[in-house]
Amino acid sequence: MKWDKNIVYDNNLLIKKIKGISEQLTTKVEIERISIIPTNSKENFQFTLFDHIKTQRGNKTGYTIVTNSNTQATDVSQNIESPIHMEISLTESVNLLNLLGCSSDIRLFPIYDAPNDDMLDKIRKNIDNFTIKYNYSFEDYSSLKLDSLFFGTTASGNMHKEIPNRYDLVKEDTQIITTDKLGLLTCLSLYIITTLSEKLFEKLHKYGIEENKLKDLKDLAIKNLTEPKASLGKLVTKFLPDFETEFDFQSHILSTHPISKNGISSLYEISKLTNSELIIDDIPLIDSDVINFVSKEFLISNPTASTPNTNTILVSKELSSTIIDELNKNKFNPRVIGKIGKRGKRGIIFNNKQK
Repeated sequence: MKWDKNIVYDNNLLIKKIKGISEQLTTKVEIERISIIPTNSKENFQFTLFDHIKTQRGNKTGYTIVTNSNTQATDVSQNIESPIHMEISLTESVNLLNLLGCSSDIRLFPIYDAPNDDMLDKIRKNIDNFTIKYNYSFEDYSSLKLDSLFFGTTASGNMHKEIPNRYDLVKEDTQIITTDKLGLLTCLSLYIITTLSEKLFEKLHKYGIEENKLKDLKDLAIKNLTEPKASLGKLVTKFLPDFETEFDFQSHILSTHPISKNGISSLYEISKLTNSELIIDDIPLIDSDVINFVSKEFLISNPTASTPNTNTILVSKELSSTIIDELNKNKFNPRVIGKIGKRGKRGIIFNNKQK
């Protein structure tokens, strides 16, 4: 759903809109997930889109996983026809599959729109190039036909392992691992802001932030936003039980959870899902100078916002060192940031300052 923010943030208005749509359907439909995009765009550019993913009847041999995403952060210095705008959405949807250990039979369903046919043709070509490069299949339906720029993707894949969403199996002292440092998306946002205000460069130098350093961080952010991490999917799969087999607390990944653009607030989501308090010893930041700058200057509301390949993994203490080693081998930058505290008590305890 892409609707005006005044509707999105008003539960009564949002429910009214959803009811209006459901009343037009001739059959009963169960909606399992809604992805909502707040916008300031004109009413003609707002839409609700339903994905219908066909599955086959027969003996169950695994799960079909479905994710979706849309491009909300990009490099505005790039031409509007640059492939990165669509690649960001494609990559995030694939990374969400990989996070669950789903890295096979991946199909992409691009959702896109543009003001004219020439731009639509370029978007389709960019999708072709992306899927050929990473060997993904995709189904291309017509554009949204709203004559407005939009880049989104639904992705599906199959897996024959159990899904790492067993928050109920988490125990006290379960280790919390981050796959990468937080705050890389903030570096991209700061770079964009500085291109609009020359006065900011003067302040940047006072915090020890050089222009070249910020550009390098921006380039790293774009790289992470546009290149799927298939290695994470294979790694997670390696430590999951087979389909319809019980989890073993000592030897399996219990759950994975995205940090991504939510940053540090994702930890509270984990607290709610596990119904436990989190004891955090360290928040690894991609660059403390940048994070301190945007915080003190009130430039960005969430300084720990990260790229989609920044995630958390919950495992036993015995398995944590093995997972760390595997992540290092696959060129991640992992760290144990804390552990699960008391069950039945939600909240977060920070033992040390952020680093």
